[in-house]
Amino acid sequence: MIKKIAVVLAIAAAIFVSYNLLLQILEAVKSGERLTQEAESLFKLEARNKQLKMKLEEIKTPDFVEKEARNKLGLARPGEVVFVIPDEKIKELLASQSAQEVKLPNPLGWLRVFFK
Repeated sequence: MIKKIAVVLAIAAAIFVSYNLLLQILEAVKSGERLTQEAESLFKLEARNKQLKMKLEEIKTPDFVEKEARNKLGLARPGEVVFVIPDEKIKELLASQSAQEVKLPNPLGWLRVFFK
């Protein structure tokens, strides 16, 4: 009888230990997956950081500052004249250019299609 109780207790202890061991293994696998995800996220953030540093270096250059001043602020160097063309005029000119379609004879049209 004592032998049976000892065997049952040994089996229960083995089941308990096996269950806890299985839980720890699953937790380790989940931790590995989280570590992989975080490493991937870190790689993306480092790449973005590198891009931003390169952009910052570009922005610090005098050429960039001059380009922005000319294009966005309408500034010019001494002695230069700035011409501002209204958007309506630009749209009007572009529309008139696209409306002028040249009608070519058929043989020339086919030559243009195949031998552009």
